This record gives sequence, C-alpha cells and structure tokens, in this order.
Amino acid sequence: MKKTLIISLFASVLSTAASAQVKVGVKGGFNVTDMSFSEKVFDTSNRLGYFIGPSVQIALPLSGLGVDISGFYEHKESKLNDETIKHDNIVVPANLRLSLGLSETAGIYLAAGPQFAFNVGDDKFTWKSVTGDSESAGKEVENTFRLKKSFLSVNLGAGVYLSKHFEVGFTYNIGVSKTGDASWVDFRDAATKSIDDDTKAKTWTVSAAYYF
Repeated sequence: MKKTLIISLFASVLSTAASAQVKVGVKGGFNVTDMSFSEKVFDTSNRLGYFIGPSVQIALPLSGLGVDISGFYEHKESKLNDETIKHDNIVVPANLRLSLGLSETAGIYLAAGPQFAFNVGDDKFTWKSVTGDSESAGKEVENTFRLKKSFLSVNLGAGVYLSKHFEVGFTYNIGVSKTGDASWVDFRDAATKSIDDDTKAKTWTVSAAYYF
C-alpha cells in the first residue's frame, strides 16, 4: 500500500512538472565587474570572474511568459590600488522572462528580476599605502575594505535559444544595496581619523545554458 502510494505521488509530481513545462539544466559564464568609489584614494579596475550552477525554467500559463531561477557559485575579482579583492558568493537570480519564438525551436528572450548574493569567502581586506594628495602627501594610510554578508541587485538581460535545450544570453546586473564598506586611517596623525565610503557593483555577464 505504501509503495503504491509513493509511486502514485511520484507519478503525480512528474505529471505536474510535465504540464507546467519545467526544465532543469546547468548554466555558466563569465562576468566583468565595475566597482565605483567616490573617493580618489582608490584606484579601481575591471576584473573578470565566472559563475556556474543549476538552473530551472518554469513556463507560465500565459504564452511566452516564464520564470528562470538559478543557484550559482560565483567568483569575481576587483583591484583597489595594488590589492586584489576576491568575491566568492552564492548567487540566486530569479527572473521573469518573455520568450519570442522565431521558429518552433529557436527564438529570443528578455529577462528581468532580482538577484540575491551571499558572501562565502573572505570579508575583510587590509593594506597600507602612501597618500599623494596636497594635504597629506607622504603620509601612510591604512586601507580596509569589508564585504557585506549579503547584497541585492537587479538583472536586465536578453538572449537567444537555439533549441529546446541550449541558449546563450547576456545580462546587465545593477547593484541596489552596497557590496561593501571602505575606510582609510591616517595612522601618523595624532588625531586619527576614519572616513567611510561604500561601493555598488555593476556587472556585465555572458552565459550559456543547457537544459535536459
């Protein structure tokens, strides 16, 4: 009886998934991150990163509409002066997508939605440098950058699907909450001062996905 009930429930789940047109696959790609600071003391540059993980597509009853939810391991790097800041995150994007078919198996899609990131790597980076501005030229400064444990961003993307299984896309990710705080302290000055700054990251990603 129990076996029959389990088999029935399993068959019911499979039937529901089939009718809802759920597709499970793997998605991965690379990204370029631009981290912007308001203070000139930091010299930032674009850095390349990558991401990979499972992805699920769920087709909604309305024609062409669907939901795309993924879970990625993401590694990114950015450079502040001579210090490399490494970001290791678990990223969960949840996008609403609109598919526009060009044929039975090919077409384009548009996607947008929130993305949640959770830091799973180092969260604090400290180094020393010498300032060159007119007010404090030659003074040693201790720099600290601390990543947030979690942060929110928004995805805007588009792409093409070339069959029922394969698609390629690109996304522009815009930071909503700040990714971290930066501070610097003049430790030669008797009146030690600390000035806080924050940054929000913007990222371009290119991805490829295969759905089973």
